[in-house]
Amino acid sequence: MAALMEALPAGSTDCHTHAFGDPARFPFMPGRSYTPGLADADQLRGFLDDHGLARVVVVQPSVYGTDNGCTLDAVRRMAGRARAVVVVHPGIGDAALADLHEAGARGVRLNLATTGATDVDCASATVAAFARRLRCSAWHLQIFAGHEVLWALRGQLGGAGVPVVIDHFGLVGLKETPLATAARNIVHLVEGEGLHIKLSAPQRSVADPDDAPVLADLVGALVAASPQRLLWGSDWPHPGRVRTGDPATPEAFEAVDDGRALARIAGWVRDEAALRRILVDNPQALYGFGPEGGAPAS
Repeated sequence: MAALMEALPAGSTDCHTHAFGDPARFPFMPGRSYTPGLADADQLRGFLDDHGLARVVVVQPSVYGTDNGCTLDAVRRMAGRARAVVVVHPGIGDAALADLHEAGARGVRLNLATTGATDVDCASATVAAFARRLRCSAWHLQIFAGHEVLWALRGQLGGAGVPVVIDHFGLVGLKETPLATAARNIVHLVEGEGLHIKLSAPQRSVADPDDAPVLADLVGALVAASPQRLLWGSDWPHPGRVRTGDPATPEAFEAVDDGRALARIAGWVRDEAALRRILVDNPQALYGFGPEGGAPAS
């Protein structure tokens, strides 16, 4: 781990984490699909420091709905190291959007996969509404959706008029599309449609990320085609895949070796300049972080 930390470029950023606070202060949404344990800003800070990561993006999880209080509290407590991706209603007013921007938010997430949303027409209407709302905001739209939905909406996403970020490899290994075909489609979404993609949570797409040559080849193809549109994220603390079936019982986070995940992405990318672009330069541009060692940009 120490050798890996020394090899990471200064200013390395984890672009996909979550924060879960004390439910007495930050209550969960009724009807949520899972109930997480505690993973607050102090734990997040420890995770970053343990892995040599300078900056972080805290992504609003589905369990809080549109109440971004816990996410923004974590950003505040990270003292300049963090940005947020929030969940809001498409009719949010200018003043509320400005307040969120001041608090560190730079994007809106659509949690389609978590809710099992597969209706393409419904997803298309949702994307259109948020794209219209964000077009003049300098924010981006982040989409957590199955590969089939992303592929069906490829033209709309490419012409959205705002940056679009795909979560978790586009979930290429799920549903009916063969993995190799889905991987080729992802290259088109990034290279042909100009979308960004998070090289995060590969275990959501394949059983063993260390034995997934198609995924390794996909990263190589993306690096060769569009390195300026690639991001990396851990998905810490790895929620929502270990279900108890009882909404009143907190569920264990998935056991993931985050040090191995960092080593894996470095091994997949191999090129030092490309790795710096993915871990430092691209997050700095998309999320408005300041230069390494400086204050975040407004």
